[in-house]
Amino acid sequence: MKVLNGSYITEGPSSARPLILNQRTTAPESDKSILFQETCLGLTGDQSQIVLRRYFEHYGPDNADWVEYIHAIPTAELVHWIMRHGQLRIECSDNHATLNVPA
Repeated sequence: MKVLNGSYITEGPSSARPLILNQRTTAPESDKSILFQETCLGLTGDQSQIVLRRYFEHYGPDNADWVEYIHAIPTAELVHWIMRHGQLRIECSDNHATLNVPA
């Protein structure tokens, strides 16, 4: 299998591995090949972009073919999109007065 693309995995003591969202391996019964699929979410080394990586590999006795789709978005843009379109839930301590927080 192909090694993870290192362009968005941080290195060093605070290194963060990508979050594996989905991983699947199938072996069709009529064939001796294996299909491997993986979807990961990670950050670039400087944490300026969030990266979604979709990797597919078809591995058989005679050959191995793979393709990787890499989608990236600036971290700030995704955070702003989530704040605009996500469902807001506000939690606070029981003894705290209600705050006037802009939505």
